[in-house]
Amino acid sequence: MSQEREGQPTGFSFTEQEQLYDRISHARFLALVQQPDIVVHEVKEDGNSFGEYLFVTLGSPSEPGKLLTFWGLGYHEYRERWITDTWEWYTDYLMAKRQNRVPKDDALSQIKEREDDVKANASPADQSRRAQLYELVADLTDDDGALTELEDLENLGWMFLGDDEDEGGE
Repeated sequence: MSQEREGQPTGFSFTEQEQLYDRISHARFLALVQQPDIVVHEVKEDGNSFGEYLFVTLGSPSEPGKLLTFWGLGYHEYRERWITDTWEWYTDYLMAKRQNRVPKDDALSQIKEREDDVKANASPADQSRRAQLYELVADLTDDDGALTELEDLENLGWMFLGDDEDEGGE
């Protein structure tokens, strides 16, 4: 997947656990961005099915044709919590992004600015039972799978998923 040059990792070098979950820590993400052979192609705030995040697209000359887009530093609506310490990624097939290049200092500045904004606004919130169940299922499968599973359960009449009344009854 990647090589090493003079003791330095090159390209996208992930541990087995990182590959399994397509997730890395914030510190690991910053180290990856700062690798000499990693190119930053895009940094932007945007949304996906789960919330609004910072999206960062990276490439490496040692792995031509491969772009990874990382997303983090945002609020996950289904988990009902702020994502501040991890980044997830997906393979990006929009090769037009390869033409873009963002200077690393600019990219790191944008990441730091977003991190400061998110951490200033992130407050611990009590998750609903639905969010707790979503997070459990998502951690066992993935976010898309968890969303589908909960929608299926709700369609089958599992009404408690959106019900946060006291468990003691009426």
